[in-house]
Amino acid sequence: MPSARRVVTTTGKKKSTGPEGVGQVVQFALDKGAWRAKAFSAKKVVVDERVRIKCQIPLCPHYNSTLTCPPNVPTVDEFRTVLRLYKTAVLLQTRAPLTLSMDDFNKEEVLKFLASRNTSSLQKGGELDKAQKDMEDVKLQSIRLHKLVNEVEAHAVSMGFHYALGLIGGDCMLCPKCAGLGAACRRPYQARPSMEGIGIDVVKTSWNAGLSFDIPPKHEVVWSGLVLIE
Repeated sequence: MPSARRVVTTTGKKKSTGPEGVGQVVQFALDKGAWRAKAFSAKKVVVDERVRIKCQIPLCPHYNSTLTCPPNVPTVDEFRTVLRLYKTAVLLQTRAPLTLSMDDFNKEEVLKFLASRNTSSLQKGGELDKAQKDMEDVKLQSIRLHKLVNEVEAHAVSMGFHYALGLIGGDCMLCPKCAGLGAACRRPYQARPSMEGIGIDVVKTSWNAGLSFDIPPKHEVVWSGLVLIE
């Protein structure tokens, strides 16, 4: 096993950026509330142009309307070039258990609900029927994943993985409504593009990491994010 590199922080404390450090990043993710987290070779991250085209066919409502969705993010080829520079990927997952079967949901209503980005009813403790409560939980777990990716990326940078790069699942939900094209992002240091938006096959990548999930979902919805470290 190659020896771990060490970096000295401004406080003089040495931190590992080798295998030991990767393990610490994974443990940090779990301590912060990740349902599952696992490190694996960045070579096993699957990139496929067919994933990106699904942003347009059928047309996603966020395509060319939000700052962190295609075509306002790196192209598949650009990301593939950058990916080759990384050695390790850390897959992070959150989950939302469902009280109802997915067959009980109206697909069009679910898509409309998730696109609304409105979680005020749950946050206020309002009375919700089971279907709405399930979808509120799904949406909140997406936001939780985004914040978790930010935290893990920042922690990896602080350990000496200076090029740590975080990617979320689905569209950015940090703001009730995106500032939109032609405007400045309100949270540029926290906003991140999705794995899908830059061409990552989330299902196959999760298989390769050993953290597979049901597609289509049955009893839970799993959100997956990625943090690349060099």
